[in-house]
Amino acid sequence: MMVKHVLVTLTDEQYRCLSYLKGKMGSSDAEVLRNIFLAWISEKTGMGCWREEGEAEAEEPELG
Repeated sequence: MMVKHVLVTLTDEQYRCLSYLKGKMGSSDAEVLRNIFLAWISEKTGMGCWREEGEAEAEEPELG
């Protein structure tokens, strides 16, 4: 597995929310943010970016 690092900028309010979820959704900022992203994409797109080859392409989700 190849690991990618992504720089993310959060507002103070967004970071407070992330900090509140530490211990509930992960132990580090990166782990919490990754788990939030995976939960969101799973709910919104049914993990569409991991769909089987040949399936119809889903609309890109709006971020924001």
